[in-house]
Amino acid sequence: MLFNSVIFITLFLPLALLGWFMLQKLGNPAYAKAFLVGMSFWFYGYYNVYYLWILAASMAANYLLSMLFEKFPGAAMQKFLLFLGTAGNLALLFYFKYFNFFVDNCNFFLHADIRIEKIALPLGISFFTFQQLSFVVDRYRKNAAHYPVLDYAFFVSFFPQLIAGPIVLHQELIPQLRERKRFSAESFYEGASLFILGLAKKVLLADSLAVLVSAEYYNIAMLDTPSAWAVVVWFTMELYFDFSGYSDMARGIGRMFGFFLPENFNAPFRAVSVREFWRRWHMTLTRFLTQYVYYPLGGNRKGRARQCLNMMVVFLLSGLWHGANWTFILWGMMHGVAVVFETLFPKARFRKDWMNRLAVTIFFVLSFSIFWSDSLEMAGLLWQKLFTAGNRGMLPGVCNTLLFPENYVILKLLERKAPGLLNPFFLFCFFLLTVTGVLLLRGDKAEQWIEKKGHTWRGAFVLGTLFFWSYISLSQVSVFLYFNF
Repeated sequence: MLFNSVIFITLFLPLALLGWFMLQKLGNPAYAKAFLVGMSFWFYGYYNVYYLWILAASMAANYLLSMLFEKFPGAAMQKFLLFLGTAGNLALLFYFKYFNFFVDNCNFFLHADIRIEKIALPLGISFFTFQQLSFVVDRYRKNAAHYPVLDYAFFVSFFPQLIAGPIVLHQELIPQLRERKRFSAESFYEGASLFILGLAKKVLLADSLAVLVSAEYYNIAMLDTPSAWAVVVWFTMELYFDFSGYSDMARGIGRMFGFFLPENFNAPFRAVSVREFWRRWHMTLTRFLTQYVYYPLGGNRKGRARQCLNMMVVFLLSGLWHGANWTFILWGMMHGVAVVFETLFPKARFRKDWMNRLAVTIFFVLSFSIFWSDSLEMAGLLWQKLFTAGNRGMLPGVCNTLLFPENYVILKLLERKAPGLLNPFFLFCFFLLTVTGVLLLRGDKAEQWIEKKGHTWRGAFVLGTLFFWSYISLSQVSVFLYFNF
């Protein structure tokens, strides 16, 4: 089920909230927890019921491991259970996400002819696998208790963060279950406000930017340099507004239920270095890779050379986590090299912060052009267009794809009365969306805006307008980009 769908907003969410708070009034909190676990399973299984078995089996296996950690405290057995839990979780992820990629590369490099069916990628498997893997490691480290089964099921399946994060750690969510949740008008309003701003990011911005990006995905060979840059800049903005919009909605829904979920984005395009960017972009993934990969490898405690190697391993894994394709591996390595360079040459930067921000932004736009590409050949062609294709006047033609319900009436009037103004109008739409996106990238975070303006009459009017506009646009509903990862 999608957050940006009519059934979620008009049926699922109100029903889940009503049931949750009504059941909180009963003497036993287990009823409310069980209800929300059941609703989360409905949310997850709505897309494909088959995936429920994968989620349930993963949860059961990891909970069984937690029980075994409790039962066998010996050091040797604890290490074996850690190995079993790590291998089991990674094997599940490897089979569904990487096995086809592995077979394809075996066929290519070994000149083999292995044929297998295409394995469908279950929604959210990268997220709930990493979430449970962190729990297994923390059980081994004695940093996690053996929780009641209902609390553990709630921790993994809580629907706001189930499919596309943020990657929540057990100590962030399970302790919040200990106190009975009572309806709070203030918390509900803040959560609803955050949800609305995330919904607007997704529906009004990301989906609008996707119109041009999707139209040119298979048309790269026809692009010139200005239109190629337009496409990759718009994809970068689309990805940010899509994923940060989902994170805002997830955290807003959590707040409505009385839970605080971790922040996932902190104005990443204000970063003055690649390292800082990753402290601001997909923060919970960065945290996971830092705590459960970088530090165990030695972090920066074993010399500069080992530190650089550890950072390269982390970014290689980050690339692989995003997808089974050489483009993601190259994308991860590109970021690893950049962070290593910053580590080895900390003074190699501009004197002005705005120049560093611009350089970091250009680097990320270029790297996300590889991220967007379906193959290394496609990425190479796109880079060729970015730097050597010249200006053949393709940008107005690319902008002609910007057909929205919002500009339908104006377009029809121009077609009848002034067809010569159509191209200038499409260019105006292009620049309007570009400037809007850039200003929002540089502006306040959603929660900062709510704190400053969300509790005023003008802020409430803006939120109501954005919700109404987004809701009537749901007929053009699209999935979130990070559902693919």
